[in-house]
Amino acid sequence: MMTDHKKIDELIHLAQRAMDTCHYGRAEKLFRQLLQEAFESKDNKIIAEISIAFIRFRRVRAIETLKTLKRIDPIQA
Repeated sequence: MMTDHKKIDELIHLAQRAMDTCHYGRAEKLFRQLLQEAFESKDNKIIAEISIAFIRFRRVRAIETLKTLKRIDPIQA
């Protein structure tokens, strides 16, 4: 069964809004659902693009976490 591309577009939009509002947990869940929908679509181009986007999202989230940890003063922690 082919996945509707409209559903994929809506998930992309929701994931982007979640990232913009710093709801990283929600964005990660949406990315996982998006990746699942991409696998169901069996379209190699969509799978590749969403996989790359998910990897980039994880990198950005890791960088944001490191920035937050660097701001914490170890003496006060």
